[in-house]
Amino acid sequence: MPVSNHVRRLLIDTIANNINEMVVGFDGSPATKSDGAAGRPAQIINPTTRIVSDSALLVEGFIPATESFNENLQEVFIQFRGALSTIPIARHTIASFNKTTSNEIRIQILIEVK
Repeated sequence: MPVSNHVRRLLIDTIANNINEMVVGFDGSPATKSDGAAGRPAQIINPTTRIVSDSALLVEGFIPATESFNENLQEVFIQFRGALSTIPIARHTIASFNKTTSNEIRIQILIEVK
């Protein structure tokens, strides 16, 4: 029997309420489901989360024009950081891009529970 829509929504609510860090980094190695941290962190962002359906949520982070890096950004890591522990939620390898003071970056990650 498949999981009920009510349980799926509870999972989405729980995940959305526990995401409090988005880490962008320089590591372009393939993302796997066992990744526990960003490979080479560049910056920590306080993301916003928005539930878009009973089975999906949008995590969004922003890097202003005041920030720049000497290397291309290639990864996004989403996690919960508590006082005593860190819980990895997702790591994504993204298309490499150069972040300079002449651009602003908005990162959007869609998480779906099936």
